[in-house]
Amino acid sequence: MPVLLVDRIKCLGNIEKMALMAKKHGLGFRPHFKTHQSASIGQWYKDFGVSGITVSSFRMAEYFAVAGWKDLLVAFPFSPPDLEYMVRLPADHTVSILVDSEEIFEVLQKIRRRVSFYIDVDTGYGRTGVRSDDPEQAERIIRCSRKNRNLDFAGFYCHAGHSYKAAGADGRREIHRKALSDLAILKQQFSDLHPRVLYGDTPNCSTQENFEGVDTITPGNFVFYDLFQWSVGSCREDEIAVAMACPVVSRYPGERKLLIHGGAVHFSKEELRLEGQVVFGRGVEGCAGTGLLFSGAGWSPMKEPVSLTEISQEHGIIRDCPPGFFDRVRIGDLLYLLPVHSCLTANLMGGYVTTEGQQIGMMPRPG
Repeated sequence: MPVLLVDRIKCLGNIEKMALMAKKHGLGFRPHFKTHQSASIGQWYKDFGVSGITVSSFRMAEYFAVAGWKDLLVAFPFSPPDLEYMVRLPADHTVSILVDSEEIFEVLQKIRRRVSFYIDVDTGYGRTGVRSDDPEQAERIIRCSRKNRNLDFAGFYCHAGHSYKAAGADGRREIHRKALSDLAILKQQFSDLHPRVLYGDTPNCSTQENFEGVDTITPGNFVFYDLFQWSVGSCREDEIAVAMACPVVSRYPGERKLLIHGGAVHFSKEELRLEGQVVFGRGVEGCAGTGLLFSGAGWSPMKEPVSLTEISQEHGIIRDCPPGFFDRVRIGDLLYLLPVHSCLTANLMGGYVTTEGQQIGMMPRPG
């Protein structure tokens, strides 16, 4: 069976690098935990001064509250079913939410605990949020909130997710520049309310140097990184901290083709175009035989990388293997492959094994 390996040393290095970046720019650091979804991995952040976290649902907030986190931002627009989850969180915990419409305040009037809210701002991504050029809607939202004294306007939240589809480094730089400019205008327009600006996507937080006007960053993927992040310059290949260990099921010498047990239910169907071909994973050096080697050494880039170019539900195909690599691989051997999107791969696998051999759990699935 495929196993999702996590290199703790690489993770710690990635967390430290982002924490130091935040410190360098005078920013708060509220990392998003939706990538790893693990109480054990969450503890690794505490060595770097993290006390407040970002999550993507109230179920996740409840999970991390049980794990000892008391300052929780649920970074998904609030909806009516969230009320029943909110009341389960301890009264002494700090809870923050996102809103992006006036209509939701019909539900928020029922809140009987102190809650801070951030207005979700759209600076061009087009997924959620109040358009950054519509301060009138932001004003209407703030007015609606005053009907319930338990609601405190905290500021603005922005995930510039369109940076993931930008045309190169210049495109990402322009998305980042515009987002900061739009947020600065909003911050000034509502300056009498002393709003804070929360901002973050891993590509921009990993590569940009100007964060003027931002108070806190909220990236998440950086703890693991992945092939996509490497492809856009967010990280080096040797900083990617998770790899799938997949057994070789069959060899086809005439084609130098390998069949592995590792498909869409393990990697997801997230794809990336590398060197003119679509890939779902990329090989790294790590395991030399049929057993996982728990030496703590992890993995390293291959001199002649192989790529996972075809997947179905359970099957994965690696074609045109370099002759030397193909000749030394045997049925039953484990191949290490970096995922395209580590968040999705982790969510599908539901748990990890560290390079030291420790099993690490994740947030339980519903039901």
